[in-house]
Parts: sequence; C-alpha cells; structure tokens
Amino acid sequence: MRSGGRRASPTARQPESPDAAYAEAVKRLARQPQSRATLALRLARMGYADEAVRGALDRAQADGYLDDQEFAASLVRRRSQGRGHALIAQELRAKGIEDLDAVAALADVEPEGERALNLGRVLLARKQPANPDELRAIVGPRLSRRGFSSGLVYRTCLTLSDEWQAAGAFDRV
Repeated sequence: MRSGGRRASPTARQPESPDAAYAEAVKRLARQPQSRATLALRLARMGYADEAVRGALDRAQADGYLDDQEFAASLVRRRSQGRGHALIAQELRAKGIEDLDAVAALADVEPEGERALNLGRVLLARKQPANPDELRAIVGPRLSRRGFSSGLVYRTCLTLSDEWQAAGAFDRV
C-alpha cells in the first residue's frame, strides 16, 4: 500500500488481450464515466498493449458504455452553474474531448451572460458595496477566476452597478 491509503494501480494480467482490457474498461466506466482519451491513458498505464486498448475502447463504444458526446454534455451540465465557457472548455480539452463535442455540449447550456449575471447577484447578496468601484472589485475577480471572459465580466459589472444604482442600494450603505 502506498501512503495515503491508496492501493497501487493493478497491472494487466493479460496485456495483449482486448477482452481483458474491455473488462477493465467496463469496470472503470461503471464506477465513473470517463472520456475515451482518459480511459485509454488509464488502460495503457496498467500495461495493456495499444492494440488491446484500441479494441477494448472500440467495443465499449459500440456497446454504448463509452460516449464522449454524452460525457461532455454531462460534465458541462455539472460545471455550468458557477463557471464560464472558457474554464469548462479547458477542462474538456484536458479530458481529451474533441473540440466539436465540446462546442456542441457548451451550446446546450444557459447563455453565459445570464449565468454570469446570476452568479454576480449571488456574490453580492452577502456584500454591501458602497459604490460601483467596490462592486467591480467584489464581482470582477471572482467571475474572471471562474472562466468568464473579461468583456463579459465588464458588462456584468456594469449591469449590476446599474441595478444597484436604480434600486438605491449604494445610498443605503
């Protein structure tokens, strides 16, 4: 056993066998959905031959266990509440999702402007900025860190500032 209580990853008993690699792939996919690229890397690290990995992944995909489009859509649904397109797209690329699948998955979520505005409102719910500059200092960096573009962050801060100004919220501080 390695430190931290995690066991060392098992090694392939039959490294040339596509059937053994397929069984391992299905076992891993049952635990957690993965992209084709991530699963291929894990199987290769376990010692399965490239040909066995390719055969296992093709079979898993044909049997419906492995679907990069569905994986991308699922990841986008989970991450989209508090993150911008850029950060989600970066995570998809890191997991080996093709750009076309990433774009399709990102197109199905709520428009990014609405998400940024809603998140900005949530961030301001616990704060009482005294002026528009303070509002920008609270909201701007947080939205940027969550992967929203600088232009969208700027527009969101202006909209929120206008909302607070119209509601007289700056006067109450």
